[in-house]
Amino acid sequence: MKYISELLKGVIIGVANILPGISGGMLAITMGVYDKIIHAVNRIFKEPVKSIRILFPYGVGAVAGIVFLSLVFEYLFHTYPVQTKLSFLGLIGGGLPTLFRKSFTREHLDKMRGIFTAALTCGVVILITFVAETIIASGKSGGEVNMATGAYYLSSGRFWILVLFLIGIVAAATMVVPGVSGSMIMMMLGFYEPILQANNACIRAIGSMDFESLFFNVMVLAPYFTGMVVGVFLFAKGVEKLLNTHECLMYRIVIGLVFSSPFVIFWGFSWDTVKLYELMGGISLALLGYVIADLLGGEG
Repeated sequence: MKYISELLKGVIIGVANILPGISGGMLAITMGVYDKIIHAVNRIFKEPVKSIRILFPYGVGAVAGIVFLSLVFEYLFHTYPVQTKLSFLGLIGGGLPTLFRKSFTREHLDKMRGIFTAALTCGVVILITFVAETIIASGKSGGEVNMATGAYYLSSGRFWILVLFLIGIVAAATMVVPGVSGSMIMMMLGFYEPILQANNACIRAIGSMDFESLFFNVMVLAPYFTGMVVGVFLFAKGVEKLLNTHECLMYRIVIGLVFSSPFVIFWGFSWDTVKLYELMGGISLALLGYVIADLLGGEG
């Protein structure tokens, strides 16, 4: 029964990791397994058998959660792009009350420093997004890339292996920080949909026994997942220490990321074809997402 419970908690964490705005780390804290998982990751080389025994059910559950819902989110992004992005924006914004409670709890001067840190982070992220978009666009050849084929998009840049490796490290870092949504960061950097599509292409290839397509997509995703593995071991101990010693500063940086998210999520988005009912529906879903994320954050 305990093993099944751990599997189910892993599924929840996995689902959270593909939902922009929902933090897998925060839900792990809510379910009382965050410290256990982080400790097992940090001790995996010293106590490999014990650590793997602890991590295995959570890992299997997380993979199952990702596989079950990744196809659904790909469909939503292609069929209802405005509503989906606005709902995710609401989920992202819904974490702000919790972040503010964790960050701005001291005297006025400290609050002003926190606001400055958040504003600086917001500006830096927007600037990096603009520069990254420019570099990526200049590094592509052969005209526009069909976003429906995520693997081709991911492998179209000049330094795509290095870029995906670094993105994997970033994704791993966000996974171990409570309150930070790795999918939100991926969306802000423009890699969420392509990676989701490449992952789904692997699932479809397995179902249709298309080993050529499976091999291609796995090879494209390999640098990303390698970066994730390296990042987990690289950042788990460091992030744990930073949260213990500089918790307020860490959450202020997260607030800056949240405030920059509307700019980068809708960067280059064409609003000309958006209909009024789509916009109104998206705003309604954004409000709903805000309430849901706020309630989840309140449990932590």
